[in-house]
Amino acid sequence: MFSAYTGPIKTAILLFPFLALLVSAPILIFYYRKYGELGKFRSLVIYSFVFYLLTAYFLVILPLPSVETVSQMTGPRMQLHLFQSEIDFFHQTVFRINDTSTYLPAIKQSVFLEPIFNLALFFPLGVYCRYYFKFSWKKTILISFCLSLFFELTQLSGLYFIYPRPYRLFDVDDLLHNTLGGGIGYLIAPLITFFLPSREELDLESLEDGKKVSLIRRTVAFLIDWFIVGIIFDLVPTLINLIAPNPLTNYLASDTNSFIFTLKVILYFILFTYFWRGKTFGKKIVKIQVMEENRSRISLWGLIKRYGLFYLLIRYDLDIFNYSINQLTTADSTGLIIHIGLAFISLGILLLFVFNLLYAFIRGKHRLFHEKASRTYTISTIREEGTNGEL
Repeated sequence: MFSAYTGPIKTAILLFPFLALLVSAPILIFYYRKYGELGKFRSLVIYSFVFYLLTAYFLVILPLPSVETVSQMTGPRMQLHLFQSEIDFFHQTVFRINDTSTYLPAIKQSVFLEPIFNLALFFPLGVYCRYYFKFSWKKTILISFCLSLFFELTQLSGLYFIYPRPYRLFDVDDLLHNTLGGGIGYLIAPLITFFLPSREELDLESLEDGKKVSLIRRTVAFLIDWFIVGIIFDLVPTLINLIAPNPLTNYLASDTNSFIFTLKVILYFILFTYFWRGKTFGKKIVKIQVMEENRSRISLWGLIKRYGLFYLLIRYDLDIFNYSINQLTTADSTGLIIHIGLAFISLGILLLFVFNLLYAFIRGKHRLFHEKASRTYTISTIREEGTNGEL
């Protein structure tokens, strides 16, 4: 019986790093906008909560049977008699209230363990609701019921109609036990979280850390910006080309063309950032801004140096490296020496760039080589606000 629970938990552990990446972006954006930083302990709390939800979901849907097996099932689809599991406990176990020797064997039987596992499954939800999300007991009960109902409907629909019929029973007693488990978790939460920092302390820590601009925060802005650039320069020309084929739209959507890459950098990261006073959409979302030393706002020349060194130097350095490697098999002896030299020089530049990123990440240095060379830097635009925010 325990293998039915350990299997989904192992699956959750294996898939968690990948699925966490999908949910981390909106969480990071929210906290960067509100506090400027996520915080180490808050990160642990949030990702443990994501892992808990993932594990609970897998416990509901796994193991997955074959469609052929499910199509041959003829058992009931729903159990709508409330307290049926309690009735089954007294009728289907060895438990006898006047015989203490039956107590231990009875609690080892599945008819007892299943309701207990359903209680335990939602116990952490109640703890999270009270400790971190600051929900009331009534709201925790409602959330526990709604999540349990979602799980039960997932089973009743045959995993959203992937299967021809349910392969697990929709049970109202599961709704009861799950909801009760969330309520118990809410009541016990102060005993479990007594030695942990409060939500208010986590908010203050994030606000203090948010005054600095971390590399992760800048990476989130970087990903948002290139997503937007991709929509503007890649998706839009592709859609236009579907409606009215045009060689120009194909050319603009080509990422393999270094000229188009340069055009993207100039239009978005240099000109657009200059007119928006050091901000892009990504920077605006996570509340950061590019500034220049001894100036009240960033200059156009400062942006040219900053993004020319960061994007264009690396892009054209990669082009030189790839070109030199491709020419090694066809060049004559003189050309071979030249291309080997170019390959080593361009590779050295790339390695220096990677080393700079690793050094900055490990040592907590927030200013990279292109910022020092261009005399620019990144600041946080977070203002001191109240700390009574929700997730």
